[in-house]
Amino acid sequence: MKKENSSKLLLLLVAMIWGSGFPATKIILESGIKPFEFLAIRFFITALIMVVIMKIKKIKVKKDELIIGGVAGIILFAAFSFQTIGLVYTTSSKNAFITGANVIFVPYITWILTKQKPKLIYYVSSVICFLGIGVLSFENNLAINFGDFLTFLCAICFALQISAIGSKIKGRNPFAINTFQMLSAGIVSIVANILFENTTILTRDYDLKQMIALIYIITFNTFICYSIQTFAQKDIEPSKVSLILTTEIIFGAIFSVLILGDKLNLQLVIGGLLIFLSIILTELRKS
Repeated sequence: MKKENSSKLLLLLVAMIWGSGFPATKIILESGIKPFEFLAIRFFITALIMVVIMKIKKIKVKKDELIIGGVAGIILFAAFSFQTIGLVYTTSSKNAFITGANVIFVPYITWILTKQKPKLIYYVSSVICFLGIGVLSFENNLAINFGDFLTFLCAICFALQISAIGSKIKGRNPFAINTFQMLSAGIVSIVANILFENTTILTRDYDLKQMIALIYIITFNTFICYSIQTFAQKDIEPSKVSLILTTEIIFGAIFSVLILGDKLNLQLVIGGLLIFLSIILTELRKS
């Protein structure tokens, strides 16, 4: 139990750092860096650092760890693509709240992967969560914000990534899996940048502001956070992992208001509270 509590505290730290990543990513995108370009830099450099560490520590990789990491990396690329492109069209705080809704989808995906049927409370939580997303996303003309829709798809992909790793990680090396997850996501991001963004990753000159933001995201939000998350998941079931990590939406909203000056209007408060309530209700399954 003590080891599980330590892992929970580590995941809470991850959530706080990830929360700070929403405004940091918004700053990067507004500086002119393209979404796939940003993801390519973020994941591939992180992967190179982790490969070097694996070589130094002489970590042996099993074939199944390579496969799990590779598949998880493709899912991770999809999740961050939807989130990052969505952030171009919506606010940082809304992006944070809707991303956090991934916890609602984890039990259903885990059900498919492990045959463990969700408790009744998850169905109730899902309805409340969708109401919250609706309140956040509807514009004055009753149309759904395009950025919010992309972020919704991002939440589903994050749930799939958490479930995929959580159901397969027992007895395997989390660092090796995370290394190939980063490498896989980085390679796919580079290909996407070449195909859709005219290979800006090779032609751009980065200024000091962009470099600082990129270094922060790579070091803290990617390398450190995903290493901690993958390690901590060995001691905690996927649904608990996603629940703890969703506190990221609170940190994301706070940092977005403080750093970017996002407006804390009634729509954001009500929508955000509904999503957060739906997440908290999932914990009632314990009682």
